[in-house]
Amino acid sequence: MRELRYLAIALIAITAVACFKDEKQGTLMRIAVYSQETADSDIVPATDLESYAFWVKKGSKWEVSSWEDALAKRITNTERPAEQLTEPDEIGDFDPEAEYQVTLELWAESTFIVVVDKANRLYATRQYDTPINLPELPIQLHMYAWRKTGTANGWNVINPFYEEEESESAKSSATTEKRE
Repeated sequence: MRELRYLAIALIAITAVACFKDEKQGTLMRIAVYSQETADSDIVPATDLESYAFWVKKGSKWEVSSWEDALAKRITNTERPAEQLTEPDEIGDFDPEAEYQVTLELWAESTFIVVVDKANRLYATRQYDTPINLPELPIQLHMYAWRKTGTANGWNVINPFYEEEESESAKSSATTEKRE
């Protein structure tokens, strides 16, 4: 009977300690970014990336309005277009030799993340609610230069030059056909 009482006291103590465990908002996001220039080419690790994140109000909606805005690190509130943010709270680290080339420290409750593939003139955005007590999050991002847009794993990938590239491709095909 005495042993049972000690066991009960021990369980109560363990439960009490677990209730007061430190909770830490945020995570270290590691992103492996892959790109593909054409539908027939190989998917390879991206080589020229820039990334940044803004701490935003949970539930708000943001976007990158243009390629110029992506390069300028500017985001726009979709519900109030006059509201823009131009100073990212976090600039990501880029290491082209690493498996996960982009690293962002996200410590706010809600973040808006932008990854810019300068070599292929694409950008990807994602609104992300950072978890509690998740020290690291490894994820992948696939960016296809031959697609207009795409969504996968919470990312929105935008190719702002899709129409321009399509018309150049059509001109090349027409020129090739005339020669033959």
